[in-house]
Amino acid sequence: MRRLLGVLKPIPVRWLLVAAVLATSAATACGGDGEPQSSQAPTTPPWVPSIIEPPRKSALTVTVHQVVDVRTVKLSDGVEVKVKGLAAPDACWTDAATTFARSMLLEKPVEPTPDGAAEVSLRLADGTDYGLLAVELGMVRNEAADDRAMREAETTASAKHLGRWGPPCVKPSTTTPPPAATTTAAPKPVAGCSVAYRVTHTWPGGFRTDVTIRNTGNTAVNGWSLQWKFANGQKVTEMWNATPKQSGSEISATAVSYNQAIPAGESLLMGFTGSSGSANTAPKSFSLNGLACAVA
Repeated sequence: MRRLLGVLKPIPVRWLLVAAVLATSAATACGGDGEPQSSQAPTTPPWVPSIIEPPRKSALTVTVHQVVDVRTVKLSDGVEVKVKGLAAPDACWTDAATTFARSMLLEKPVEPTPDGAAEVSLRLADGTDYGLLAVELGMVRNEAADDRAMREAETTASAKHLGRWGPPCVKPSTTTPPPAATTTAAPKPVAGCSVAYRVTHTWPGGFRTDVTIRNTGNTAVNGWSLQWKFANGQKVTEMWNATPKQSGSEISATAVSYNQAIPAGESLLMGFTGSSGSANTAPKSFSLNGLACAVA
């Protein structure tokens, strides 16, 4: 007996604890009555509280249900919001600005931020900030004095006489030129144009483009239609400041009611979103009212 006791050594306490835990787990698995329970392990340990997060709202699950004016819209959830940073529309450009807002927003998905606020920024499906775009195209004035991007957009629109910065809101200069030193005949009218085509945003399967038309002649253009061809099967999905028409690869963009005229030496900005495949080559040539334009 003494020899047997000498062979047995004390069992460490940690092993006793492990044995106790295993015994408890076995009893729990059998339900305490010897009947085996489901072999499926719980997804979380029993001492961790269950936390159920509410489903996150998708960024673009809200659409614009109604356009009141260029800066006020009613969303599909019934909330009416004002777009941050936009001033009240000018009387001389109210209809044109509202038409622009409807073409850009009505029944389109948007992300209002901050969500639930009465004054928000609106992000379009392609990531464009609607308020910044409206100011950049001259649709409305900026009233966010502390927003550098908005200030620069308004300065650009004003310098280019876009939208409400051009006729009829801003009358052309009537300064009388100084008399000519000689009595040479006045030059004959010369028609000319240039087009700058710039892809500003891209995403899988789509793109956004700004198109600047400049009248390089010395007579005003009254009523215009710009034509070009796509090389890679691109499709115009939406256009602003012009009415689109597409037949295969051939595209035409025609003036709308509020931008029929392009004064001599002035520019007009229009743009569109489109769909594309892996290739999206820019058009190589443009024509305005049938006249070939230089590509800027």
